[in-house]
Amino acid sequence: MHQTFVYIFLLSLSIFLNVVLVRKLILLGLEKKRLASILLKFKDLSSRFRDIVVQREEVFLRTVLSLSKNFIDDVKNAYLVYFQGEKGKVISLEEPSAEVEVFVRKEDFNYVPERVHVIGGRDTVKVLSKLKPSLFVQAELDNMSNGHSKYLAVSDIQVGGELKAKLFLIRERSFDKEEIDLLKSLSSLITSFVATHNYISAQGRFQKDMILTMTRILEYHDKYTKGHSKNVAAVASLIAERLGLSDEMIRKTYWASLLHDIGKIVIPSHILNKEGKLTIEEFEVIKKHPVYGHDFLTTSEDLKELAKYVLHHHERWDGKGYPMGLSGEDIPLISRIISVADAYDAMRSDRPYRRGLPLEVIRKELIEHAGMQFDPEIAKVFVKMIDNGEVKN
Repeated sequence: MHQTFVYIFLLSLSIFLNVVLVRKLILLGLEKKRLASILLKFKDLSSRFRDIVVQREEVFLRTVLSLSKNFIDDVKNAYLVYFQGEKGKVISLEEPSAEVEVFVRKEDFNYVPERVHVIGGRDTVKVLSKLKPSLFVQAELDNMSNGHSKYLAVSDIQVGGELKAKLFLIRERSFDKEEIDLLKSLSSLITSFVATHNYISAQGRFQKDMILTMTRILEYHDKYTKGHSKNVAAVASLIAERLGLSDEMIRKTYWASLLHDIGKIVIPSHILNKEGKLTIEEFEVIKKHPVYGHDFLTTSEDLKELAKYVLHHHERWDGKGYPMGLSGEDIPLISRIISVADAYDAMRSDRPYRRGLPLEVIRKELIEHAGMQFDPEIAKVFVKMIDNGEVKN
């Protein structure tokens, strides 16, 4: 009897220990799976870092917001307030067409020393009332009276000691300590995103000022190019957009187009401004301007990537262009876009020896020279833009 009791006790203890061990192993497996999921999310954020920071500001902010919303489980909605000085614009993930722009001030939010904190109840409604239209407030108060509530995880994004943004994640249950720690890590990563984006944007503004100064100098030198570079840039970037190119490629198309004739600065003005027909020798001098432009731009670290597009903007699809006689897809895509936009603006503009051509004549020229002078696909897209009324003479 005593032995039977001992056996039963030992068997029960063994079963209990096995159950505890199995439970621990299951929990350990789940923990490993959870950690793997978190690491994968951070890896995804890191891998997208370069693509994110070069986006236009509005697209950049929406991308950061979207990535943040999906970082923590069960988050229903998210907002980002992006400050310029004391005033901040509220960014949401709603469709832009349905979104009413909302602006707030830093002083609208209570100071909290913790970089990431959680609020709930009526405090949630107070904050959301500043981020959303006023109709939302009454709806939320009605929900609260019915026992429903929402919680906000608030993360401050500071760059150089200045509050640059506030991130708000909304869900129907609170956030535990582990999730708050995750949000702190996310906040640090977003801070890097914002700081890098600000730096790139500042560089872009300096580059823009430098390019516009250069084009103005060219316009003083060559009276026929006045407004030409801006016209070509506007048309070329629109073509790039219609071709479905990325934001970065559209941006490069715009700046390369603005600079495509910059090499003409060193062409003698009596040749550039000649009212009669150019001699063969004078035309050979003119043909050197893409090379000169390329040489100028390669001296600048910020502009040298645009140099190759400037160098090849007078190449032809059939290989009969200059300066290198490239053909087909050996010609950089942006150069092929500039070629079409450049020819269009040249045809539509008045010259001493002829008036600007009507749009129907330009359309016919583009069709006839597609596959010879112009990339046939780009010419086709541009003709369609003319037919749709997107381009007006």
